[in-house]
Amino acid sequence: MQPPDSDIATGGGNGLRRALALRLTLGRGDGPLVIPVAGGAAALLRRRDCRRLASILDPRSVDPERTGPRGWLERRQARRSALLLVPDRATAMDLAARWHIELARVHLAPDLANPPRQLIDGICGPGGRRPGRVKPWYAR
Repeated sequence: MQPPDSDIATGGGNGLRRALALRLTLGRGDGPLVIPVAGGAAALLRRRDCRRLASILDPRSVDPERTGPRGWLERRQARRSALLLVPDRATAMDLAARWHIELARVHLAPDLANPPRQLIDGICGPGGRRPGRVKPWYAR
């Protein structure tokens, strides 16, 4: 289930309110969520929803030096995403270093307008290769 475009719009409004509205309106489902990082609309999703979150990072709309609530929401969404799509390697390396993102979750997608559906479904879809719950050391 894809959230409505009005919930993830990047312009105007309060970013925290928009992120909270997306968290509250999003129902349970197995389908991947593909949401742009700009604005940080998916920053407050529940952990179960973050496992199916694929974020699209467009360097023209995201400023890695941004501070304040919007910058915090964008960094949080990028860190919690199961998959982060970036247009080129330089952007991936720069943002991974600045925002402390695991490079294993960053994938290149030269055309961000048409993200690779097979990759998104393989990682974020039902039965995808998401990390499951890890047993604590004493229960192994």
